Amino acid sequence: MNSFEEQSRILKALAHPHRLEIVMRLKEDGCSVSEIQDNLGLPQSTISHHLLILKNAGVLSSRREGTVVCYSIEIEAVNEILGILAEI
Repeated sequence: MNSFEEQSRILKALAHPHRLEIVMRLKEDGCSVSEIQDNLGLPQSTISHHLLILKNAGVLSSRREGTVVCYSIEIEAVNEILGILAEI
């Protein structure tokens, strides 16, 4: 992480309970919107909206696997942040 602005952008993206849960679940398992939807029980449109915010903040990256878009954590430091939060 290079600047306070970048750090702030990442923390703001993670600061929503649904987005935090999405990232935590991506760390553990599953990568597609449908897998995330099965775990969270939120509408697909809501999950897609949160994924877009996380992707625009640089927290997530995506790749297409056939007809499925898979998401993964882009910034290794986010895994460290999630580890710290899990201890709280």
